[in-house]
Amino acid sequence: MSQLAQVHAMPGVAGYMAEVETGLARAVAAQPGLAQEVAGEALAAGGKRLRPLLCFLTATGEPSVAAGVAVEMVHMATLVHDDLVDGARLRRGLPSAWSVYGADAAKAAGDYLFACAFAVLAETGDEHAVSTLADAALGLARGEAMQKLQTNDPDTPIDAYLERCALKTGKLIEAACLLGSGGDVRLGEYGASLGIAFQIADDILDCAGQTQETGKIPGTDLREGTPTMPLILAAQSDELVRAALAGGPLDGALVRVATTDAIERSREAALDYAARARSFLDSHPHREELEALTYAVVDRAG
Repeated sequence: MSQLAQVHAMPGVAGYMAEVETGLARAVAAQPGLAQEVAGEALAAGGKRLRPLLCFLTATGEPSVAAGVAVEMVHMATLVHDDLVDGARLRRGLPSAWSVYGADAAKAAGDYLFACAFAVLAETGDEHAVSTLADAALGLARGEAMQKLQTNDPDTPIDAYLERCALKTGKLIEAACLLGSGGDVRLGEYGASLGIAFQIADDILDCAGQTQETGKIPGTDLREGTPTMPLILAAQSDELVRAALAGGPLDGALVRVATTDAIERSREAALDYAARARSFLDSHPHREELEALTYAVVDRAG
């Protein structure tokens, strides 16, 4: 049994996640129409549900179902919008929303999911929770803008890439931990570091050609000119990769990435961030499971 499967097998997880799925379906169905229909397709595509799982694991009392639903809906919204912005026709092996319904419908569906997420959280009356999720959503927008500025720039500094990871991935995973724990700052730091490790691992998988784990067609980042850690590092020593990342011919470039030490160095960075995440775990009741997640997210790149 994998580490992630072991976490899901712990007492209480299945029941909580089932409640989250019910809550997601109820929230998506709130306002019938095209946006709701497209959002429903995004929900039906499934996913890892890592963020709701973190809401459960970081809670010391009764875990908040509303928090799990809200944070997952924001994540779903970003996927719908990202696919549109990136021109990605597949998501988890299925046609993406915009490729089926068109760009306008996908935009509306993403906005609808964002709105539903905040409606769910607002119903709890917890203003701090709403503020926490709003801060994460702001980070997502800033990270997306940063990615656009970095597109086709092989000279993107590693620090700038990591900042983008912190905004686009780390902030929402941090929010899941803060929402689950009721605002525990150290668990928030755990989530932020876990998110960066998760994103680096995703970027390695994209270079390694493993579609199943990421739901993307291998080499997507190179084709779109998105400077990820393995591509930036490979571009520093390989002119073919550098030219491809800058928008030039792609032929053979992805294979050349594997001939450099870029993937190994990126994996070391992911392991470092996973270790950093573990350093923020104190004597939490679910420490063992939270530690297991730090290994599980990086092992995908192993």
